[in-house]
Amino acid sequence: MEGLTFEIEGINFTCFRRAASTSVILTYPIPPFTTIRGLIASCLGLPRFPDYDAQLVLQNLKIGIQPLNLREIEKNKTVEICRLLKMIEREAAVRPKLYSFPSAPLFKEFLVNPKYKIYLCGGGLIRKIYEKLQDPERPLYIGQSDDMVDTLRLNLLETKETYSNQIHSVLKGIYERCEVVKIPYKFSEDGKNLEEITVSIPQSFPIFLDKEIKCYQFDSEYVCVY
Repeated sequence: MEGLTFEIEGINFTCFRRAASTSVILTYPIPPFTTIRGLIASCLGLPRFPDYDAQLVLQNLKIGIQPLNLREIEKNKTVEICRLLKMIEREAAVRPKLYSFPSAPLFKEFLVNPKYKIYLCGGGLIRKIYEKLQDPERPLYIGQSDDMVDTLRLNLLETKETYSNQIHSVLKGIYERCEVVKIPYKFSEDGKNLEEITVSIPQSFPIFLDKEIKCYQFDSEYVCVY
């Protein structure tokens, strides 16, 4: 099976906003699978939401993720403090002011210069993705629209399904000596519902498991793709 590996590097600051965060905006430590699909959709020039049907071609794409500088990211994680402007009073003569809205801090967590290695296989679009990542149809970003990203070290290669207890990527499920986080995986076919999965992020790579699990071999690396 044809596979593709490449690295993505956030330029300065990146935030993968956790869906449940409000006044305190927290970030996932890795880009969600939906974010990687969005990156691929941008490079291919697929229509944006709400025209979701065109993006269904990416649903069968299998994705693996490996943080390249996780310890450095955690060490340099920052919080930006923004101030909300006071709400402007309108129609004061007609509608009396019932509440006061003082300025309040809004905390936003950022990852500093995050780097990740992405593994792709399946879906029948690998070669086209490889070409378009080098000449994308739209600017590439991760997290928010102003979180621009560089793509580096693209490698087109053959991959095969196998079993190993030595894994070079995040894993689905709960494992020891890992950070466990629930992240967005993919949208439903109508684009209205979001499926999430629980993944374990090892402290270092590769992680050695007690028993072999199903994975894919990318050169000398064994990767779990979902």
